Amino acid sequence: MKTTTRKVVGMFTALTVLGAGLSIATPVSAASELVIWADKGTLDTIKARVGAWDTANAEYTAKLVEKDFGTVREILKTAVPGGTGPDILAGAAHDWIGNLAAANVLTPIDQYLPANFKDDFVPGALQAMKYNGKYYGTPGWTENIAMLRNVKKAPKAVKSVNDIKDGELGINYDATNSDPYHMYPFQTMFDAPVFTSDSNGDWTNKVGMGSTKGANFAKWLKLKGTKFFGPPSNAKILCDFLNPTKKTTVKGKPVVTGGIKYWVTGAWNINAIEAGAGGCKTGLKVGTGYAIDPFPTGPTGLKAKQFLGIRGYVMMASKPGNVTNVPAAVDLMRWMSSESVQFNLYDNYNKTPANKAALNRAKDNPVIAGFANAANTVPMPNSPAMAAAWTIWGKAQTRIIQGKEAKPDVAWANMVKALQKAIDTTSK
Repeated sequence: MKTTTRKVVGMFTALTVLGAGLSIATPVSAASELVIWADKGTLDTIKARVGAWDTANAEYTAKLVEKDFGTVREILKTAVPGGTGPDILAGAAHDWIGNLAAANVLTPIDQYLPANFKDDFVPGALQAMKYNGKYYGTPGWTENIAMLRNVKKAPKAVKSVNDIKDGELGINYDATNSDPYHMYPFQTMFDAPVFTSDSNGDWTNKVGMGSTKGANFAKWLKLKGTKFFGPPSNAKILCDFLNPTKKTTVKGKPVVTGGIKYWVTGAWNINAIEAGAGGCKTGLKVGTGYAIDPFPTGPTGLKAKQFLGIRGYVMMASKPGNVTNVPAAVDLMRWMSSESVQFNLYDNYNKTPANKAALNRAKDNPVIAGFANAANTVPMPNSPAMAAAWTIWGKAQTRIIQGKEAKPDVAWANMVKALQKAIDTTSK
């Protein structure tokens, strides 16, 4: 962590955009350095806007350092206590926060956020940057899944999951660990949330998908099985969605059928859908070729919910006893969460804004509007035990889907017990 006794002066352009200023003393000498770690995709996305902040602020120099997305969390756990970590981790997935906070490598920023700061963002976005009652970062952009539909195969959106026939749905779940993230909308159709929530709507550490509701979901999973959810690890899922697989004749006219009609996925697959990829050279265009729909209601009419993923900016801790760049770093983080910056990141890099005003401006884009309108989201949990939770949860799920559990409700109950034990152990 780069440390300094100097503070930012004035707060110039960023705080003009953001509204509320910070009370920061005048630096006594040359520019100080803010170090920002980011994966390559994030670095390429944010560097121009970080550069604009840097140019407007002569008192600080922002230094971007590329780090691998898959390994940076573990690197931070050594680098930060040793005083060689960054001031900010950019592009962090919000569900990392609990794990990093438990490792004592984050600094809360509550004192620098105005009371109404959460009103700037879509529901759940700022809440996702919170752990154990404290905010550790600001939102950058959002990610959620939806029900994508091949318009020619299915001209109208499906209203109930009961109306989806075997072979019409695609979810590319893993053969061993399933994919609780993509399966979660179906689970919430049974009112079986992963954890319970407190009076503020924040996740607790109590597993909430047990009891009769979880058992009913488990039974439904087995009933539907691979004939409904498709084969695991389907490498041809894109082609199955884009292309029909059968040709037949109806009343003397050629008709193409087959291939999946509905694909549960996110915006990360839009480029492949529109451009085609691999053996599927011809893509589809939004509106005329594919649609982005909300999830249908469940077997008994309950509305589905999907996870809201946030990529954002988190404040790192410094080497114990050293003065940090926290006020300036938080100002940069708030600048990156402002309407103007987030609209710029959408306009140039197709990032769905977490900032409410920027999202409203971006809704002219049918893909952004589609995923936003399809969103009935809850923040993905950021418990320190989530790494273990995904595995425990997913292994039970995939065994049930593949018919390997004679009593799915018992297998589900055993999974819930194992998951609660993992949570309790991690929380001690």
